[in-house]
Amino acid sequence: MYKTILLPFYHCVPTAVEIDAAQLIARRYSSYIEGFFVPHLIRTVVGVGIVAHSAQSIDTDKQTEQLASEARQCFFNLLDERGIPVGTIDDTETRVRGHWEESNQVSDTIIGKNVRLFNLAIVRRNLDDKGSFWQRASEAVLFEGGRPLLLVSDTILETLGKNIVLAWNGSIEAARSLTASAPLLEEAERVVVLTVEGATVQGPSGAEVTDHLRARGIAAFEQTIDRENNTIGRAILDFAISADADMLVKGAFTHSRLRQLIFGGATREIMQHSTLPVLMCH
Repeated sequence: MYKTILLPFYHCVPTAVEIDAAQLIARRYSSYIEGFFVPHLIRTVVGVGIVAHSAQSIDTDKQTEQLASEARQCFFNLLDERGIPVGTIDDTETRVRGHWEESNQVSDTIIGKNVRLFNLAIVRRNLDDKGSFWQRASEAVLFEGGRPLLLVSDTILETLGKNIVLAWNGSIEAARSLTASAPLLEEAERVVVLTVEGATVQGPSGAEVTDHLRARGIAAFEQTIDRENNTIGRAILDFAISADADMLVKGAFTHSRLRQLIFGGATREIMQHSTLPVLMCH
């Protein structure tokens, strides 16, 4: 179960999207939600081991402090609007509760270290973010944290996990995502195990996965598609939309992150373009 949920805000302000997604899960599992703000500061390096606070960097520090304050207030306002009480992780008598933490470290690596304590992290894809902070936070969760990531778009969610498409390619990453999504799969009304022809590695087939899910009482169905002239990522997204899915589950970065950065890949394309929530593991 997802009893602890981390919302990492890397140099950004919370929105209703992340809070609503967290609430949909938290109300189901009586979860603790933690907002975690991580600043991004610019320093002026004047020599080996020497960092100077120029007028510009001091201004940036002040802007970051202001952003942190705005993010904190926004988080608590969003909780209050949804009737989510403030409470610490050990306040188990309060079912759904939220709390705020701020990091004094200025690197996205702290996200990866902190998220290791949590069952799930939720990040909003923000394509207006010129610093790609959302992407760096997402990759910190996946690579440095080794935890499941729920990536959401700007669409406010009404349901989550009723109709799931599980993109299966036989990989270790897909298997980890299958395990991480188990609580949602077990409660779903329908799960489609989707395989794209010619886009698999050595491993169990989609049909075998479907049989195992059915043995656990999950309403699972197997589907294999031809991507035709589409990329793998686009074929998966198009199918999920046509199936009226409200969630996609996928292994993240079966190929290396560097290779996908240079040549592209299904994970990066889905992260950039999915309008559906995507749960992934590396």
